[in-house]
Parts: sequence; structure tokens; C-alpha cells
Amino acid sequence: MGNAAGKREKVLRLRQEECDIDIDALGHFSFGIAPDHEVQHYMPPQFPIIPRLTKDRVQTCMRTWELVQSASTEKMKQYGKPGIVLFYDEFFYRLFERDTTMALVFPNTKQRGEVLIKALTFILGVRADAPADVENVKNSCRFLGHRHRTFMKVRPHHFATYAMTLVEVVMYWLGDMASHDVGQAWSNTTGFILRYLLEPYLFSRTDPYELYQNTTIAAVREITESTAQGLASAMDKSGRASRSSEHK
Repeated sequence: MGNAAGKREKVLRLRQEECDIDIDALGHFSFGIAPDHEVQHYMPPQFPIIPRLTKDRVQTCMRTWELVQSASTEKMKQYGKPGIVLFYDEFFYRLFERDTTMALVFPNTKQRGEVLIKALTFILGVRADAPADVENVKNSCRFLGHRHRTFMKVRPHHFATYAMTLVEVVMYWLGDMASHDVGQAWSNTTGFILRYLLEPYLFSRTDPYELYQNTTIAAVREITESTAQGLASAMDKSGRASRSSEHK
């Protein structure tokens, strides 16, 4: 016992990559999902109302992303930098200009890059060769959305801002190759993923004061509740006055 007590205890530590879950191996999603009208409330207005995932659109996204990643477009060639560097810089510049609260979600450069790569890998990794593939994508998106419920600094409107900016920057760097069909491919594919990601994320947690865009939620709530309390107080006084006059 003396020897056992004198030995230093070994502590098992898991790195983050060892804890990652293969969401395709989790089976069918069986947790709660938000109703359609709440999900639609947080979708970017520039995206299709009902995004469709198709094989042709996924292939178009893969083909055009390769052009951006390799800096093969005329707009990118003039800078002489890797495509992912140009994309990263433009993406986060626009993201933080559009919504300053994103800096709280992504406080450091390493995290920003990791999340961006994971998002692009997920989008470009979906398959829509058959109806079963599309259902599998829905399932994977729902598990991913459920996992995002644990990220306390993420708000519902952040998803729309992130997805909208991503598509916008892809189109920007494609330049003359950013055709209508390419825009349809990216907005439908990204929108499809976003829609089914939001279903579990929003379940039983929708804030009626919050919109897809940035809002001063606390101020809006304070004004609304103050007005409601004022109306209730006025009605109460009116009722008391009415009862008092009846007794006279």
C-alpha cells in the first residue's frame, strides 16, 4: 500500500479531435425539432424559401470551390496568395462588419479558421445522388444543429449571417464565373443544410423578440414589457374607478 500511495496518479486527457463524433454513425435523429415557421424566421431572406438539394448543385459547389481554393479566378490571380487565405480574410472582414457580436463567438484566429474549414468541408461533403442520400443529409444536419445547442455564445441569427456571408464571398471571388446557376447551387445547398440544422437548434428556445438580423433584444423587451405593464395598470385603475362609481 505504501508503494501504491507513493506513485503519481496518471490522468487521462482527451484531445478535442479524439472526442469528435461521427454524426453519420449516430442513427436516426430522435430529439425535438422546431416548427417550420420558427425555422423560416431565421433563414436568410436572400436564400430560397424551400431550398432543394440536388446532385447537380452539389457538383457545381464542388467545382467552383476548387476554383476559389486554388485561386484560379481572374480576380484572385492578381493577389498572388493562396485561395483559402484570400477567402478567409474577405469572409471574416465582411462577417465582423455585418455583425460585431461574431467576435464573441470567434475570439481567436485559430478557432475562426478551424470552424470555417469544418463548415466548408461539411457543405462540400454532402451527397444527393438518391433520395436516401438527401434524407441522410437531413439527419446529419439535425445532429449537428443539436450539438450547437451547447455553444452558449451562439445566437439563432448568427447562423443566417454566417451562411449568407459565406455564399456572398464565394460569389465575390468567382468574379465573372459567378453565374445565376452557380448562385442557385450555393444558396440552395447551403440553405438546405442551414434549414435542417436550425430545426433542432431552435427547439423550445425561440426568443419572440429576436430576428434573424442583429437586434437590441434587451431594449426591445424592456420597451414592450413596460408598455404592456402600463396598459395593464391603466385598465386596473379604470376597473376600480368603475366599481367605485357603482357603489355610490
